[in-house]
Amino acid sequence: MQGNRRLRRLGALVLVAGGLMGGSPDYSRAQEKAARQSDSAKAGCESPKAKARGGVDPAAVGTQKEPAAEKVHRFWDRENNWLFAGVGASRALDYFSTLNMRRRGRQEIFLTNDAVDNHAAFAAIEASATGVSIGAAYLFHRYGHHKLEHWTSIVHIGLATTGSVRNYCLKTAHFAVKPSSP
Repeated sequence: MQGNRRLRRLGALVLVAGGLMGGSPDYSRAQEKAARQSDSAKAGCESPKAKARGGVDPAAVGTQKEPAAEKVHRFWDRENNWLFAGVGASRALDYFSTLNMRRRGRQEIFLTNDAVDNHAAFAAIEASATGVSIGAAYLFHRYGHHKLEHWTSIVHIGLATTGSVRNYCLKTAHFAVKPSSP
């Protein structure tokens, strides 16, 4: 009873933290900066004096600063490779901890026990969860949400590892034996 209450509180905390991070103004403003920079470059923001003198305004040369270039990275860079390896490792840990939990007589709460007891199907479920995480990170990368791209893997690692630790911390189920049984 106490463990379920703690698990619910932890789940609520994770949801609230995720909502706060996702709704942060920094995430939404990052896209606006890139759009404004590209629009100003396309429009050719030059003063009338600069156009008359051949494109260079001497008064504006010292005062106008170049906007900082956004850090652009490849999807399969070193950081993402480590994060995806971490997701795979945490899913493997979840696989083995769930099988251990089932051998000790406990019940799976997210999947059916039949799915977990079929080892090949359960391994495919864990592998597909890793693939979905990488796919979500790719979508965030593709649309320029690089912080969310990394946080997808970080949150997935944290949740899968937390679930695995929980599985190992559960006590073994001891069933009552009837006096007439052998």
